[in-house]
Amino acid sequence: MKIIATIWSCVLMVIAVSASPQATDFSKKSKPATVKVLLHRQVSELTLEAKGRYNIYYPLDDTKVDSGINSKRNLVTAGEYGIKWGEEYKGYHQLRFVPVDSQSYILVNGIQYRGCIEIWKNDGKLNVINEVGVEPYLKSTLSSAFPQPLHPEVMNAVAIVARTKAYFTGERNKQASWHVTASEVGYQGAGIMPKQHIDRAVDSTYHAILTYNDAPFAAAWTQNSAGKTVDFAAVFRKALSTPPGVTAPIAAKDRQKSKWTCAMPKTLLAQATDLPLVTGVDLYVTPQAAKVYAVKVTGETHVKDFDFETFQRIVGPNKLRSNDFTVEAKGDEIIFTGYGEGSGVGLCLYSAKALAEKGEKASQILEAFFPQTKLEKVKS
Repeated sequence: MKIIATIWSCVLMVIAVSASPQATDFSKKSKPATVKVLLHRQVSELTLEAKGRYNIYYPLDDTKVDSGINSKRNLVTAGEYGIKWGEEYKGYHQLRFVPVDSQSYILVNGIQYRGCIEIWKNDGKLNVINEVGVEPYLKSTLSSAFPQPLHPEVMNAVAIVARTKAYFTGERNKQASWHVTASEVGYQGAGIMPKQHIDRAVDSTYHAILTYNDAPFAAAWTQNSAGKTVDFAAVFRKALSTPPGVTAPIAAKDRQKSKWTCAMPKTLLAQATDLPLVTGVDLYVTPQAAKVYAVKVTGETHVKDFDFETFQRIVGPNKLRSNDFTVEAKGDEIIFTGYGEGSGVGLCLYSAKALAEKGEKASQILEAFFPQTKLEKVKS
């Protein structure tokens, strides 16, 4: 794997506001790579507090709407003619709140967020979006996903995988109002307690990502591949360019140790899938590694298809632990028998731990699970 280091520096500069009514939103100049996170969707009100100096812009054309040098705290509501934050900003149905300096920040409902906050009025309700730099975004989301530390080299590999996915997400949906939803990715802003193992992993891999065909891609990890991984596109049925799956010899050797079974009454499955009766369950599997990407539930008169993640939520992630499973109908129950844990995509953490304990570095671990990729330091 070729490691390319690119010297990068990015200083967020405050651009002096001219007398022109079309003042430039300085937060969009020379900024780091960011992710737009939907914090709240279609809410009636929220409390927004600007600590320190702030500017407010109209995000559709970067017009400067207001500014302040002192902290301000007020309810935000959808007014008749615009968004209200203490006063009503008539004619403005979208506002962008920007901290002016490093000592300033914004709180939403008492939670501190780095970066900028956008509020969009829609049908009398409010959508709240935090545009945050990739690095603090990773520290927040990985702290939720990994409350306990793994081997340092495994954590480094995870940080690079997560950053790769974040860059891919931002690049693929540049014009989107938001890229991810806070609840889905475990994002808690800057309010989450710092975790030393996460901060160390993110800081020590600063700006390092994987590229496939010279671009970041939808990278992922799985807890235990049970011997084989499969490419992201095959499991999640996306028309994406992603690296192929690989054989994981360590997980394959211990495959039987990862075996699990669970049962679900047909009546409960029928209720959960909104079918009057369940007569059968069939699986759609990937040609490589036989990982399940979708499930067909058959009733007396209807058939319903579910992608793996949706079906896993129906059965329960603690029961249907992975997409490496078979299914059998026995009497009044559906029996699932499987191996491993997770979606079977990308970095196998079970194998990565064993490799790290043998002395392999994060770059070598990533090379084993993401063939045909490069590890690069990128500009933001």
